[in-house]
Amino acid sequence: MFNPNSYLKLLKSQLQNPKFYSPISHIHNRTSRNPPINNPAIQFILNEAEEFQSSKTQFASPDQKQKDELLPHKENRDLSSTQISHPWREWVDLMERLLKDGYFDEIGNPFTNNGELGSKEANLIRTASLNFSRDHYQLIRHFSRKDIMVIAGPGCPSTDRKVVNSGKRLRAHLGIDEGNVCSSCVLRGDCDRAYVKARVDEGLRTVDVMRFLLTYGLDPIIGSVENKPCLNKRVKESVRTLLKQMVGIRVEGHDSKPLKVKTRELTPENDVDQERSRIDVPMKQDASSLISPEMSSA
Repeated sequence: MFNPNSYLKLLKSQLQNPKFYSPISHIHNRTSRNPPINNPAIQFILNEAEEFQSSKTQFASPDQKQKDELLPHKENRDLSSTQISHPWREWVDLMERLLKDGYFDEIGNPFTNNGELGSKEANLIRTASLNFSRDHYQLIRHFSRKDIMVIAGPGCPSTDRKVVNSGKRLRAHLGIDEGNVCSSCVLRGDCDRAYVKARVDEGLRTVDVMRFLLTYGLDPIIGSVENKPCLNKRVKESVRTLLKQMVGIRVEGHDSKPLKVKTRELTPENDVDQERSRIDVPMKQDASSLISPEMSSA
């Protein structure tokens, strides 16, 4: 196969050290290691050859460009080495979205231990997911009202104070009577917020939905659901639907560019409902909504 580099070196060697009988002083300068060539024709050939080689280096072939594009870049994270194991495909899609958008960059990737997860990894997932929901506060406008009704109506999945407060806001927005829910909840004896209603000035937030989805999604990993009657097929289906919407909904003006993620560690001390961008707006109405007219008017 013809190699321009080898040919150029050979040509330069032959032309700079020609094997023909001529006064050596006409060709060489004894004081120079790479003596100049006085013959204009020969120098022209060398210049053309060097220019050709330079242009070949500057403009890569399409095949080479394609190879370069396949190399990992910082903004296009390689997820091939990440192992995410979960019974729900929708949960895996959410975790991949968080990885792709950089929500684990500053706090650590929980999926590097051969897919084995514990309480430490669950906390990383929780932190990243809540940060995502705060950054995408506008998604609450587009969630299925029917599915939020299904997951919030039976009661709170755990006695975690933040999960309980989110459940109360969800039910207040849907017009569900808090007293009726608490009276039938199996956790009411262990809940210090039982029968307490959400404040009237509290709006509904994306993070409220996310806290419920996290509790159900982390249950196969750490057993986070305390309210076992909530673990029924209907609730799980609605959780998966909302997870799908959390990942799949694109809001014009919010998803056109990658978000600048600023990590917010979640601790009992500093996570006193950090998000202040609460919005009280109608959610997506479903044709098959199960909400009664009285609840819809709330």
